[in-house]
Amino acid sequence: MEEYRSHAHLVSSCKYHFVWCPKYRHPVLGVVEDDVRELFGETADHFGHEILALEIADDHVHLFVQCDPKHSPADIARQFKSYSGKHLLERNPEIRESYFWGGGFWKVGYYVGTTGAVSEEVVERYIEETEHAPE
Repeated sequence: MEEYRSHAHLVSSCKYHFVWCPKYRHPVLGVVEDDVRELFGETADHFGHEILALEIADDHVHLFVQCDPKHSPADIARQFKSYSGKHLLERNPEIRESYFWGGGFWKVGYYVGTTGAVSEEVVERYIEETEHAPE
């Protein structure tokens, strides 16, 4: 895992922790865990994300991902959820019939938190203590 990503005109460290659940919080992820891992890996490869950690419980997933700053957290959640949800239902018609008759695999909502190389206190202190040239 690289701490920073270097781009043409910037250096970034954008890391997000996501949590989301299947619709109705059905405990079905244990059955499709291998598919989830594969589909999340394909999504990360396609969009240039790096999965730093992935934990799959029966009724929710934790995804820790590093990405380029051109992708908003909302974009990232949509990328992972839409691709995997579509393919999970196609690959597992028995789950669709039993649990997801209304369409869609994932709940609409999700949790996202940011992480960084420095704490809030360090950034605040840096801004307060740095001498700025007069405008």
